[in-house]
Amino acid sequence: MKRLDILAFVVGVVGFALMVAGIGVIYWPAALIVGGGGLLVWSFLAARAVALATTKRE
Repeated sequence: MKRLDILAFVVGVVGFALMVAGIGVIYWPAALIVGGGGLLVWSFLAARAVALATTKRE
């Protein structure tokens, strides 16, 4: 990974954590729902990236 890729990843994770924390200050159950939804989207995108990388190698 390049330095910019790592920086973008870290900024994304910190931004997501701050968003969930901000929602948690307002209403804790909503923060859990948003956090869970975000993790589902993250896992979908990661699986898709792995699938695309695997098909490009072949």
